[in-house]
Amino acid sequence: MKIQRVAMAMIIVFLTFYLLYLGQTLLLPLVIAGAIAYLISILAHAITKLAYKGFSVPKPLAMFAAIAIILLSLSYLIQLITVNIQSVIKVAPDYQQNLEALFFKGYSVFREGEVPNIREFLNQLDIGAYLQSFGATVRALVSSMGIITVYLIFLLLEQRTFGNKIKAIIRDPKRQEDTFVLIDKMRSDIRSYVGIKVLTSAATGLISYMVLKLVGVDFASFWAVLIFLLNFIPTIGSIIATLFPSLLTLIQFPTLGPFVVTISVLTVVQFCIGSLLEPRLMGNRLNLSPIVILLSLGLWGSVWGIPGMFLCVPITVIIMIICSYFPATRPLAILLSGNGKAVSGLKKDLSTT
Repeated sequence: MKIQRVAMAMIIVFLTFYLLYLGQTLLLPLVIAGAIAYLISILAHAITKLAYKGFSVPKPLAMFAAIAIILLSLSYLIQLITVNIQSVIKVAPDYQQNLEALFFKGYSVFREGEVPNIREFLNQLDIGAYLQSFGATVRALVSSMGIITVYLIFLLLEQRTFGNKIKAIIRDPKRQEDTFVLIDKMRSDIRSYVGIKVLTSAATGLISYMVLKLVGVDFASFWAVLIFLLNFIPTIGSIIATLFPSLLTLIQFPTLGPFVVTISVLTVVQFCIGSLLEPRLMGNRLNLSPIVILLSLGLWGSVWGIPGMFLCVPITVIIMIICSYFPATRPLAILLSGNGKAVSGLKKDLSTT
């Protein structure tokens, strides 16, 4: 019987991801709209908590301010990425020539004799092609902004009726109370995770921007935005966020000094924020296993491409948080965690609600 349940669960998971892949055009804008709606909700909640001499911002005004801030920020980020990608693509051939010269110089220093045909390998490593692929993804998301905006409007309107729907589904007042307690607890944990992750990623991107600007690295604002996005992917994202701009300094400058400064300072920034500050704010209970991160990157990347790779870790963490509150799914949350600890859940068993 247990084997049948496991087999059925595996079939359901396979069919779910297959449907997600088939419905990418429809579902990906919905997921992005949901993420934006949640960011708006978190920011509105934070604004309502601000108080000055007993005066606090009313919820409708806080929601309006949060919508304006999030949408303006996203518009600025998209414009910044689009403009910088075009600029990077224009100078990519020069960077590739500098990279070839660096390879030949390095080989001549450490080896004697005929230089192997590295040019074929470097031609396969087409920097411009990768950037164009990333730019095409950004343009596809921009072209989907219309449907994303429609989804966003309806999701924000649906938030007001969610409580009434729960009451209509669950008639017993006691079970209603328990259900709302459970939902509030899960919402609080998810809000804490997303809020802390956005703040720490923004701090990492801002500090990295100042470092890159001081060193004189090209397109510092573009790399800062990319570092901000990559920091939503633990460990792997931090390594890539440090490596890419550091390699650019190696290609851009004729000496090794800027490269050494950039990679050293960015590594220290990533370590201090990602390994010291973030665990202290968030707690180790929400750490994902590195193998789970790798599998999530591969799985969501194959389903939804580059947007799926950026969304995979937040989605997996939210799944882990939700699973940790029900005894039947808590073992799954423990398996997903990095240290065998998951959100402890409520003291009272609410699995029957």
